[in-house]
Amino acid sequence: METSNNYNTNVLDFPDEMLLAIFYKLNMVDVLYSLVDVNKRFNRLTLDPFYVHTLDLTVKSSLLQRTSPLDNQEIDTICKKILPRIHHHIHKLTVPSCSIECIVNIDYLQLKSLSLVNFEQQKLLGHLTGETTVSGLLTNQITHLKVDILFDKNQSNIFLLILSLGKHLTELTFYHQFSSEHLRSPTFDLSSSPISSTLTKLIINVTRLDDCLYLLDGSLESLTALIIDIKIITYPSSNIDNTTKLLKLKQFSLTSHRLTSFYDNQVVPLLCRMVNIEDLTLFLNVIRDDSTYIDGTHLYNDVLAFMPQLHKFTFS
Repeated sequence: METSNNYNTNVLDFPDEMLLAIFYKLNMVDVLYSLVDVNKRFNRLTLDPFYVHTLDLTVKSSLLQRTSPLDNQEIDTICKKILPRIHHHIHKLTVPSCSIECIVNIDYLQLKSLSLVNFEQQKLLGHLTGETTVSGLLTNQITHLKVDILFDKNQSNIFLLILSLGKHLTELTFYHQFSSEHLRSPTFDLSSSPISSTLTKLIINVTRLDDCLYLLDGSLESLTALIIDIKIITYPSSNIDNTTKLLKLKQFSLTSHRLTSFYDNQVVPLLCRMVNIEDLTLFLNVIRDDSTYIDGTHLYNDVLAFMPQLHKFTFS
């Protein structure tokens, strides 16, 4: 009896749609590095404007899905062989610190969203000051920016510099790793450096409640959404306004994993300022004088009753 072997299927026999579905599930760097110039069909698929519309030059390691650096050969191939052929199609670009040097001499005419990952502060500062490619992109065309940096002892206000450069910036994600010494004083006091910001949405992690209050002091005049993670909620270290109504704020998310006893006298007054809020998220770990938990009656009477526009509330 004859039998046929149906298991020797060649990947080249797959239709384009199936190949693209496979490519989208793989790391983009691996796909571009391995398949560009293998044959004309792979070139057509991997260099297609829709595929390279969003280019991520980071590599996720299997351990905890953390970003790992490219090796020198990968960087050299991507920079010299591939980017010159696709740069005019890229709308969204993610660049790790190790690859930043290879992109600075290329024009990205369609680029609107930029992510800078795993940058030491001084290296990022060097690309934000002077007539550099990154500063030019921020000034002239970037609307969405994500920054992931490690602060050092010689801290400068990169946040303020980004706001000053970002003439078209509407959404900023600003993540930074900080040591215990950065818990001592607020970092985001913008009051002494007036800026004209177009920013409408800010996603950020900060050390103290002071930073949150400073970010809501009116300096970011167009801000309508703030998603913030506060390392520790304590009594403010300086005299910062926590009473003025936040009329423009429509979305607010507050996360703080450390136990705090300042919920009632600091967080609640802050929330009551948000009279036009539509979307509210709270993930807090609190201890209260008169209760061991936050109940629905308290939430409604002391918080939600002051938010007539609220239509989405997430609490944990």
